[in-house]
Amino acid sequence: MNIIMIITIIISFLCGSIPTGYLITKKFRGIDIRTKGSGNIGSTNVKRIVGTKLSIITQILDVLKGIVPVTLGIYLTNTMNLPVSADIYLSIIAIATVLGHDYSPFLAFKGGKGVNTTLGAFILIAPIPTLTGIAVHFILRLFTNIVSIRSIALGVTIPVMCIVMKSPTSTIITTTIACILMTFKHKDNLIRIVHNEEK
Repeated sequence: MNIIMIITIIISFLCGSIPTGYLITKKFRGIDIRTKGSGNIGSTNVKRIVGTKLSIITQILDVLKGIVPVTLGIYLTNTMNLPVSADIYLSIIAIATVLGHDYSPFLAFKGGKGVNTTLGAFILIAPIPTLTGIAVHFILRLFTNIVSIRSIALGVTIPVMCIVMKSPTSTIITTTIACILMTFKHKDNLIRIVHNEEK
């Protein structure tokens, strides 16, 4: 692993670490979103607390946090000779971005649940699995209003589809890690679902 790779992986982590939901609600509503609702900085909690407009902005920026580092990685793979394959390099960048979002050093290594950033990070690496995950999320809206169920289903769909489509091993591994992280981050929601308390 050369210095360029190390630097871009660090940049990817830091890009993912930008706490958009926290910054947006602080800037435009003067509140700490971590002290409201579920305490999560993601777009779902932002919507519940301050409304749809800022939630959509948060969602877009969280997706872009995933897209931008991977786009940079794609550019570098096309212009430089890297010591690993493009699949491995881009997969590392993608999961580094998701980890940054989930464990932001700007928020004492706490963060969001990673749904939107996962979508952004893998949409260019595994477009069909990612789009399938999005489709599953929206289809489930016909059956449940519980966002956490739909989000976990989205997270599970992506690595399953990567396996079905025989994606590169590195992509399967990193989408699986992202799925596990997403599920773990929803652990409180899962507990509430078990107790029939989730909304």
